Amino acid sequence: MSNIKLTSNTGAIKAVVSVNVANNTGDLKLTTGAASKISLNTGKGSDGVPGAAGAQGVIGAQGVQGAIGAQGPQGAQGVQGAVGAQGAQGVPGIEGVAQNVLYVSKSGNDSNSGNNITRAKLTIAAAVIAANALQALNPTGTTVIFVKAGDYTENNPMSMSAGVSVVGDNLRTVTVRPANTNQDIFWVRNRCYITGMTFRDHVSPSAAVAFPSTGAGPIVTSPYIQNCSSITTTGCGMRVDGSLASGLRSMVLDSYTQFNQGGLGIHIINQGYAQLVSIFTICCLAGVKCESGGTCSITNSNNSFGDYGLWADGVGPVLYTGNLISSTRSTMTVGGLSVVPAVNDGFQITNGSNTQYILVRQATSLNANVSVITFGENLEFTPNTGPVDFRQVSLISASSQTFEYVGTGTDILTSTPRLGGIPIQANEIKESNGGRVSFTSTDQFGDFRIGSGLLISEEGGVIEGITFDRSLFAVLTPYILALEG
Repeated sequence: MSNIKLTSNTGAIKAVVSVNVANNTGDLKLTTGAASKISLNTGKGSDGVPGAAGAQGVIGAQGVQGAIGAQGPQGAQGVQGAVGAQGAQGVPGIEGVAQNVLYVSKSGNDSNSGNNITRAKLTIAAAVIAANALQALNPTGTTVIFVKAGDYTENNPMSMSAGVSVVGDNLRTVTVRPANTNQDIFWVRNRCYITGMTFRDHVSPSAAVAFPSTGAGPIVTSPYIQNCSSITTTGCGMRVDGSLASGLRSMVLDSYTQFNQGGLGIHIINQGYAQLVSIFTICCLAGVKCESGGTCSITNSNNSFGDYGLWADGVGPVLYTGNLISSTRSTMTVGGLSVVPAVNDGFQITNGSNTQYILVRQATSLNANVSVITFGENLEFTPNTGPVDFRQVSLISASSQTFEYVGTGTDILTSTPRLGGIPIQANEIKESNGGRVSFTSTDQFGDFRIGSGLLISEEGGVIEGITFDRSLFAVLTPYILALEG
């Protein structure tokens, strides 16, 4: 039993409350002073509504960071790892390029050394000067200039020392033009080589390739021009002037196209010599012209359009002299000789009103300064005896030559058959002033010729000509005589 005293603030109620909780009955009994009794049943009531959550308290200030501890002792060094395998050898650097090689490109600079593509020269002329300097240090060596694709206008003539080569990417991508259009583009000497480029805009009297005007010196290994083109008007593709060289006085060509409208293709003068293989001449004044004792051999080549195909004109200076003693239909006896006459040396005979050049086919050894000379020409008259001068005759020897529409002119816009061009067969070969052309050829009609004396007509299927007539006559004459007898 517990007593709870209740007192009213007004004093109107005073009571003592006795609570019996011993039996946990939950009954609350109030006894008032007025002897009134109030009984309350205190059975458990329903839960009250939860109160609202209290506001979150303020976060306390962060505590002060503690002091950094002292650094611990360094650990022991670990064991060294195994050595890795050696890497593959790298590609050699560009600095390893040979010292006798130079480069030219449109992105180059003439102040560069030119000894590798990243330091290329800008002009071929500058590279030629550098190559000549290298050759001066090693005259028996060689230096190569590689010219990358581009259109180059050069300060010409570019004079190449012996042993210098100029190699273009190819004739379609490398073009060389002269700054001085009436002067030669390249001057070549012994062992020089040019390939892979096209020459343009040179005009008469210039040539794309020639010997230096100051002289080329001795030629033992001929300058070689290969896989090039000459495209111009009155200029010349190559000039071989024998008076500007000694030794062989020669050049060699392979696969060289001459589209020189109104100019010469190949010009060989003053006892110069050339070997020409696979050359093509188009609309030239003359495809190949030999003068003043110039000679050449031509194989597997072509003359298209133009005025003349092959032209041999004149003879060279006197080489030696003799005295014509006597003659037959095939031999001449000549005395007063200091040397044995050489094959294809020529001498002029006369009867006082007519002249004819005779070429040496064979000559016997000297006997008291006399030699018996065999020749192949047909004598046009009986010559006078007396002094004769031996000279080198301008001579062209051509085999497998193709003539296409020769004689139609030098303008491509009017020379083709479709545009009115009419070929002149007589202009395929021209011999003048003692010059001589020996040839086998085929023309645009398929007609095959062996010199001027024998024709095999493709269309007619016949053989004709002076040579054939003479052969036939030689065969038939004995039978005719026998029948007549």
